[in-house]
Amino acid sequence: MAANRRIRNLFLAPAIIYLLFMSIYPLIYSLYLSTTRKNLSRPYQKGFIGFDNYSNLITNDLFRTAIENTIVLAVASILIELIIAFFIARLFVAISDVPGSSIIRTVFLLPMMLTPVVSGLLWSYILSPSLGIANHILRELGQAPYPWLASSDTALKSVIMINVWQLSPFLMLLMLAGLMSIPREQYEAAAMDGANILQVVRHIEMPFLRNVVLIGIIFRVIDNFRLFDIIYVTTRGGPGSATEVVTMYAYREMFGFFNVGYGSAAAVLILLMANIVTLVLNRFIRGEEGNVR
Repeated sequence: MAANRRIRNLFLAPAIIYLLFMSIYPLIYSLYLSTTRKNLSRPYQKGFIGFDNYSNLITNDLFRTAIENTIVLAVASILIELIIAFFIARLFVAISDVPGSSIIRTVFLLPMMLTPVVSGLLWSYILSPSLGIANHILRELGQAPYPWLASSDTALKSVIMINVWQLSPFLMLLMLAGLMSIPREQYEAAAMDGANILQVVRHIEMPFLRNVVLIGIIFRVIDNFRLFDIIYVTTRGGPGSATEVVTMYAYREMFGFFNVGYGSAAAVLILLMANIVTLVLNRFIRGEEGNVR
């Protein structure tokens, strides 16, 4: 028995060591840095200042703008993705017996295969004011070119569009799996009862998709709170603060101004906000499961 325990611990050791050095230690060190005034340009200045960094963040107008932009980005992206993903998933279920439908499904998944940096660079070329194909199409239609990523009115909307384009396939896959798990007998019974499409969606499909969708929302909330790559290669948080998000703010403080302590506090707040949303959604999922039982 003792030998089996030693063998088990031996196999667990690499994973435990990895978690300690790659997850737990960086988290603890970030928490420590967030309570100091450490600045890389003044490496010997490490004075402990408690929660001053957090209070300064909360009262900082730019950080509050970054939080607002992050919330708008997350809510708008997820809502649009849910709508697109649901209709595309239903379409794929409807044409599942059509020859070549698997190829169409694979093509729809291609944006998800790209890294966010590649996706951002691709769309920055497409939306380029002078060389982009989007403005070329507008010129061909007799319209004036538009500064998609250079205008404070449309920069955040453009980033949301790029985000939706890349990650809608993720939610579509989850919904497709949920729809394909619905017994066909329920559709047949609904048809015999004369149920219309809205009644089928509300009373048959939505109950099956509820938990799947909530799990997908949790993943997408986390993704949106740590979204950085797309914004970095397209707008760098501009113009002005139109696309400033919390990750961009933390990055600029840490690697632009070398305020490691202040930037660590911003990173900790990002983690805290993401965890709060995740816990609320988890509680909601468990409550729904309890109601079903």
